[in-house]
Amino acid sequence: MGKWVAIVVGGIAVVVGGAFAVLYTVFPMVSEAESIRIERSTDRVTRGQYLAQHVFVCIDCHSEREPDLYSMPPIRSLEFGGGVAYTREMGLPGTIVSRNISPGALREWSDGEIVRAIAAGVSRDGRPLFPLMPYHAYGTLDREDINAVVAYMRVITPVNRPIPDTKVDFPVNLLMRLMPRDPTFRTKPHPRDPVAYGRYLVTSAGCGDCHTQRDAQGNLTGPEFGGGQEFLVPERLLARSANITPDTDTGIGAWTKDAFIARFKSRTEADYRAMPAPRGQPNTVMPWWGYTGMTPEDLGAIYEYLRTVAPVKNQVVTFEAR
Repeated sequence: MGKWVAIVVGGIAVVVGGAFAVLYTVFPMVSEAESIRIERSTDRVTRGQYLAQHVFVCIDCHSEREPDLYSMPPIRSLEFGGGVAYTREMGLPGTIVSRNISPGALREWSDGEIVRAIAAGVSRDGRPLFPLMPYHAYGTLDREDINAVVAYMRVITPVNRPIPDTKVDFPVNLLMRLMPRDPTFRTKPHPRDPVAYGRYLVTSAGCGDCHTQRDAQGNLTGPEFGGGQEFLVPERLLARSANITPDTDTGIGAWTKDAFIARFKSRTEADYRAMPAPRGQPNTVMPWWGYTGMTPEDLGAIYEYLRTVAPVKNQVVTFEAR
């Protein structure tokens, strides 16, 4: 009996060991980074700045923020310098730390490696990125928009600071090796088709990521755009995303396009940097300070697309003091 038990245990160990070996040698299963140099033309850098600061809002997750100001704008001296920790207390499987994406950390990266990280979810050293980074969405966008972001990232002010490593719990640290995939870039729709163009912008801005309830692994647990996703800022607040479906009573169904645009354009970034929101007072993690820089045309297209999604009746309490 002991002999057979030893054989079975040994067999299981071989299978498990083989599975681990495959995960670490075969996955992530993505192509090598391209050997490219993206031209830093003025138009491309300008487009990249617009995307990184006002649409993708890369600056939001990759900058430490001012917790005592409304909408928590980034600390000026640390923009794009990373270091924001998303923890188990917030519902994540481990401690995920946003990376420094300024030239202070990326000067040794090639343009192709940065494109692969943004659009396929693989770091320079071949490690998978935790999917809090929405690479699956970015990999479906127009390649030129990704190139523009890379061009802009090359010219921003370097931030030189050490960043702690991300530590993801087992077994998620293994499963996330299966997630990266090669991008499937597509041509950006023309603004003359506002619904299609609005859908592209909603994907670019990650509206569905925050305004749809998900579990810690990113799986949908609520209706798309129905709001209610929770965001904990420890010892400060619990925020919930708003319902942005066209439900008349609990969403934006009663909003006109002009009212929708005005909500984003009612304040400038400078206004948000002058609006105190001490602990216990209403605040939000919604980066209004970033989205306020979007053009009225782009905001209008987002509105047109959101009018086409299924209405969801879900009354959300968006703020609780902690």
